[in-house]
Amino acid sequence: MQNTQKKERIYFHDNWGFFIGPFSDNKMHRHYAIQLSIALNNPIKITDFQDTIYPYTQSLIKSNVPHQLSSSGNQLVLLLSPTSSIGHYLAMYATQEVSEFTHPIAQRLKQAALSYVQNQINFETLVSEISQSLYQFSCSCDTQDHYADSRIKTTIAYLEENYQRIIPVEEIAEQCHLSTSRFLHLFKDKTGITYRKAQQWNKISKSFAVISTQSLTQTAHQFHFTDSAHYTKVFTETFGFSPTTLLKS
Repeated sequence: MQNTQKKERIYFHDNWGFFIGPFSDNKMHRHYAIQLSIALNNPIKITDFQDTIYPYTQSLIKSNVPHQLSSSGNQLVLLLSPTSSIGHYLAMYATQEVSEFTHPIAQRLKQAALSYVQNQINFETLVSEISQSLYQFSCSCDTQDHYADSRIKTTIAYLEENYQRIIPVEEIAEQCHLSTSRFLHLFKDKTGITYRKAQQWNKISKSFAVISTQSLTQTAHQFHFTDSAHYTKVFTETFGFSPTTLLKS
């Protein structure tokens, strides 16, 4: 029998990240990211704010949906920006706020995660295999017409090409040949999230690179948050776990 261990690790890069390990004390929360949860050796129990229980071994949870995860075993949890190509595709793919995820990529991701917890590959190889799977998935997403509006496709492409900086709303509205107010309305209507939230994701995701090298207060000020409490609140709302969880991984 393979040696399966509980290995809690977190990784984040650009428009996506993942957590691998058990969730035994997860609280009810909601976050900006679209979430894929894949059970590795024990079932996952997903509960929503109405106490509905979803017993899926592979689940897709839309952005801003209250939920609680519970599992005594390892699971792979992927968090994806709703404004990435993959995130937008998954938002269109999902038929409900919480649904079973049957896309073939789930099995590829699960196999990579199992190889890691069974000590067959190291963490760096796991990151590489997940990254490659998501890259291939993104390529297939880009060939499908799931944007409904060409201006949203332009927006998402522009955000991905300029992920390294915060983009003023006036700049991206101009790229779409829209007024600022019209762009903000269209963005919220077609993606289900506000442009402010999209840029919040950008700021928080950039902070991953420095969070372990300085205090939370320094990080908060560097990325234009009021203080460490404000930063922690937005961080937790964005990813579903706190900065201190990241520092412990």
